[in-house]
Amino acid sequence: MAHRFTCIERVQFSDTDMAGIVHFSNFFRYMERVEHAFFRSLGFSIVDKPVEGEERVGWPRVHASCDYMAPLRVEEEFQCELIVEEVRSKVIRHFIRFWKLDGTLAAEGRITAACVRKDRETGQMKAVVIPQRFRDKIEAAPPELLKRPEKKIAPYKS
Repeated sequence: MAHRFTCIERVQFSDTDMAGIVHFSNFFRYMERVEHAFFRSLGFSIVDKPVEGEERVGWPRVHASCDYMAPLRVEEEFQCELIVEEVRSKVIRHFIRFWKLDGTLAAEGRITAACVRKDRETGQMKAVVIPQRFRDKIEAAPPELLKRPEKKIAPYKS
């Protein structure tokens, strides 16, 4: 079962402000991208495909936050680390860290996503129990992974 996922990203020019530093709002895009990559690594898509005997589910965000520690700059590579912080009956909470490749923590954030289905009669989204096919592959991480280390990763070598 998975509770941690990492990937390397690169800051694009369009992600930055006039000083060449990532604009704060783009960290939310990075969080969403690493979440989608995590789902793909498990054989899922964030856009759920119908499964025989089940209706499709969606994962709207009900909370998102981000704290910033060190700037990321244009063309800089960085590591995204997603840790599954909590899995409840209808909600998954992801804790996401962004590491400069020298091991400096650049930012950390959280996304809470509810599992929902569209009501056939009203068209409204309604929170539902997370299907077993997701529960079979996703679990909450051990608490020690959530503690903030001073430096986490070794320098990246290409």
